[in-house]
Amino acid sequence: MRFTNLRLIGFKSFVDTTDLDVRDGLTGVVGPNGCGKSNLLEALRWVMGATSAKALRGGGMADVVFSGTSMRPARNWAEVILTLDNSDRTAPAEYNDCAVLEVSRRIVKNADGAQSIYHINSKEVRAKDVQLLFADASTGANSPALVRQGQISELINAKPENRRRLLEEAAGVTGLHSRRHEAELRLRAAEQNLARLEDVTGELESQKSALARQARQATRYRNLSGDIRRTAAGVAYLRWRDAMGARDAAAIEADDLARLVEDAARAATAALAAREATEEKIGPLRMAEAEAAAALHRLSVARDGLAAEAERAAATLERLRQDAASAARDLAREEELHRDAADAIDAIHREREGLAARDASEATRLADAASAHDAARTRLAEAEAAFEEARARAADVDADRRAATAALDAAARRLEKLETARLDAERERDELEARLAARRQADGGADPLEIAERTAQDADARLGDAETACIDARAALPATRGPKDAAAQKLAALAAERQALEKILGASSDGDFPSVLEAIRAGDGYEKALAAALGDDLDAALDPGAPAFWRERLDLSALPPLPAGATTLADAVVAPPALSLRLRMVGVVDEAAGDDLARLLQPGQRLVSRNGALWRWDGFVKRADARSAAAVRLEQRNRLERLLVETADAEDALADASDAHEAGIGRLRAAETAERDARRAAAEARKSLDAMRRDRLEAERQAARLAERLTSLAEAALRAAADQAETAQQAEALRTQIAELPAADLIEGRLDEARRLLDAARSVETEARGAHRDLTRDAEARAARRGELDREEAAWAARAEGAATRRDELRARIARNDAEQATAADAPKAIETKRAALLDELEKAEAARSAAADALAAAEAALRDADAAARSAEGEASAAREARARVSAQLESAEARVVETIAQARETCDCAPESLPDVAEFKGDAPLPDRDDLERKLDRYKRERENLGGVNLRADEELQEMSERLDAIATDREDCEAAIRKLRAGIGSINREARERLNAAFSTVNANFGRLFTRLFNGGQAELRLTDSEDVLEAGLEIYASPPGKKLTSMSLMSGGEQALTATALIFAVFMANPAPVCVLDEVDAPLDDANTERFCGLLHQMAKETKTRFLVITHHALTMSRMDRLFGVTMMEQGVSRLVSVDLTRAEQLAAAE
Repeated sequence: MRFTNLRLIGFKSFVDTTDLDVRDGLTGVVGPNGCGKSNLLEALRWVMGATSAKALRGGGMADVVFSGTSMRPARNWAEVILTLDNSDRTAPAEYNDCAVLEVSRRIVKNADGAQSIYHINSKEVRAKDVQLLFADASTGANSPALVRQGQISELINAKPENRRRLLEEAAGVTGLHSRRHEAELRLRAAEQNLARLEDVTGELESQKSALARQARQATRYRNLSGDIRRTAAGVAYLRWRDAMGARDAAAIEADDLARLVEDAARAATAALAAREATEEKIGPLRMAEAEAAAALHRLSVARDGLAAEAERAAATLERLRQDAASAARDLAREEELHRDAADAIDAIHREREGLAARDASEATRLADAASAHDAARTRLAEAEAAFEEARARAADVDADRRAATAALDAAARRLEKLETARLDAERERDELEARLAARRQADGGADPLEIAERTAQDADARLGDAETACIDARAALPATRGPKDAAAQKLAALAAERQALEKILGASSDGDFPSVLEAIRAGDGYEKALAAALGDDLDAALDPGAPAFWRERLDLSALPPLPAGATTLADAVVAPPALSLRLRMVGVVDEAAGDDLARLLQPGQRLVSRNGALWRWDGFVKRADARSAAAVRLEQRNRLERLLVETADAEDALADASDAHEAGIGRLRAAETAERDARRAAAEARKSLDAMRRDRLEAERQAARLAERLTSLAEAALRAAADQAETAQQAEALRTQIAELPAADLIEGRLDEARRLLDAARSVETEARGAHRDLTRDAEARAARRGELDREEAAWAARAEGAATRRDELRARIARNDAEQATAADAPKAIETKRAALLDELEKAEAARSAAADALAAAEAALRDADAAARSAEGEASAAREARARVSAQLESAEARVVETIAQARETCDCAPESLPDVAEFKGDAPLPDRDDLERKLDRYKRERENLGGVNLRADEELQEMSERLDAIATDREDCEAAIRKLRAGIGSINREARERLNAAFSTVNANFGRLFTRLFNGGQAELRLTDSEDVLEAGLEIYASPPGKKLTSMSLMSGGEQALTATALIFAVFMANPAPVCVLDEVDAPLDDANTERFCGLLHQMAKETKTRFLVITHHALTMSRMDRLFGVTMMEQGVSRLVSVDLTRAEQLAAAE
């Protein structure tokens, strides 16, 4: 498969549709920094299935969609389409019937993020399908053939195991890796499934055991249920029989009480009749009293109502006067509204007549404008058809000319390539003949293999001597290390002690006024004597500004002498003059003579011993065992002075020991250096010998290949000459075809004339359409106005009618108001007359009410006596009824108990009570069992059943289902184990195939790498080595190179330019082993100087000729641009939007040569 075209739509900065043609040879992509050149490489990687947004310089996959600029809105989708030529039918079987494959990837933003959709020839596929398609073609999103910026440095700095990916690309096992990874995933899934089946089997076996126990419990449960049913039937039968007996006894008692209730009821009825007779007499009296009271109340209310009626009459008269004034105002307003409505309707009639007159005058103009517009549209359609016909003719002629020209250019390029191929074949033939002649001449001299063998033997001998010398130097080194370590330890101890003393003494001397102790130096052994003599006075200062200080006194002549045998302390101490008087008054004696001499002391004198004892003239004595801080400080100061001397001596001793040790180390290093040099020389000699042997074998093989190559070159030269002749004939035929095509000027003239006529027809049609549209709009506006006038007229008519109606109503209202006012003026006189008559009737009503009240009181006393007798009789009847009700309740309870026992029998045994003895298995002639015994037995059976707990009554069925499920799982387990065996065998087969391919690829790539390295560096040698593992599937790939004039070393020790060329040679060595369809180099030539760039470009041309790889080179280097076959320029004329322009340099050179 060959890459032919890359189309970008909305991808990053390429917002508009952009096509990048990928052709044979070298295609350069140039442009300023930041204009989007690298986006082309990322688009290619993205469409081939890249899944890492970070590798595409994005935070998320949605970042590949054009994000918008200040002039352009953001897009919510992007698409990249890659077109492949499959004319050689190398695609997978699923797509191999298609001569052209179109692979696309589209991403759409949505609320949940972004989702990619892949298509191959418009059929939606998975991302893995696209990745495998390109992996089988030795390329892909992560192919080493797509070299992005900085990838050369990554390859240089990569670990050996990471460089193995290049070897895998060369071997074409990338697809195998994907399949092996998929098989391993399936294997792990199958193993996990097997483990789960094991777990499920164990769990189901446990469940099966539990179900067996549950089945036994279910059997026990069923047996207990049968016992419970029989016992419950017996209990129910006995309860039913007892309930029937209780019901019969309650029925007899109820009949007796019913007769007693009837007698009491008759007595109560007689008493009640007497009470009712008395109550009938009192009723009329109570009614008469109520009527008299009601009449009195009614008259009182009427009296109060007449006063309120007088007030209402006055208020009514005032309200009627106000209503009359309001109605007069409303009548005037409605008459004015009626006149306004009549005027508005007259104006509407006049405007409608004007619109009708204008419609009649505009009708003719509208018809003429419509006819003119139809004619203009007809002429425009004819002009457009003529123009399209002319343009189609021009396009056909131009397409024929372009096709013929492109074919002619292709024939010219083919002629050039054929000529180049012929010249290359002849040059290579001459070179091979010269190499064969040189080899035959070289074979006549001394044998270099024997010389290399002798050199290797000498190097081995020198290595043995150097190893012996190194062992001796290493054995002598410990003898010098011991004295040096001892001296270093002693010096460190002295330095630590000195540092501690300096810190202690420095801390004690801190303050504004240093003590006099800092200026005193006591002789050895006199520290304690001085401290005992001065004590705390040593802390005083010499500065008069201090709180306590020593003052100098020069007159020492009058001092009394010390006792005989005592020496003055001033002779053993170096102190400031201010202490001279005090020191001369102190004598130093032996401790044994101190007590005797102390009696001879004069005032102010004291004696001390060297171990710190003190005797003072006033009788104070201090023994030597009393410790003094001043004595300690004095001892420390003296020790510090001695340490300075000891430290200097220790430093001299350490320097001597170090010199001796360094001399031993120097001898060891010299021996080790000599050993390394000898080992390196031996290794180089052995390597040279191995290389010489390989060269000898390779030379013999190459001689045979050279002979075969000479024969093939001769045949190639003959084929090239024949192809040149055939191509020249094709080119001549194409020139004739181009000459026979119509002239471009003639075709363009016809097209311009058709375009002019079309523009004129379009202008006429536009004017006619505008005139017709204006007239139509005016007619529609008049029609709309007529409708508005109709609505306005109806509204005004409705207003006029409403005003007339309201006017009539107001006139009637005014008439009614006048009548009501006349009536209201007579109301006060009538009210006064009614009031006088009402007062007379009120006095008569009060007298009648008093007489009726007296008669009612006498009748109510007689009613109370009759009511007491009736209540007594009713009490006796009520007691009898209560007794009857109690017995009736007992009877109902007994009957309910009978019904309950019958229902219980139905519920328990689903039969009538008479059939319960059969269910309970009672014998006909045997006595019935005791009910309490049966109930206790029933309770025991129920407790035993409840103790069983939850019982699975389907345990037998579930046990059968569980057995069948275990059988099915056993079958699945066998299938899973078979699948695991098959997958392991498949992975082993893939590994074996990968090893074979990698071993073969390593040999090929290593040979190609050495040859390309020699070409790029004009000499030197390089090789690849497998490291870290003997298995080629896990081994790393290390690069060793030796530029001309330098030793063989790893690539990490080379200069930057050498590293870049070496890495480039390795990438191209991979191409030669398994060429990829396309190679993209993004600014690979950036670290190279002009000379190296020239060699780099020459190698690119050679690779383009020797392989079918198509190269895309993104560069800033002018020399690289000049060596490209064609150039694409990426520009950003609009900020944030990339555009692509192209120029064919080969065609440009041909045109320049023709001119």
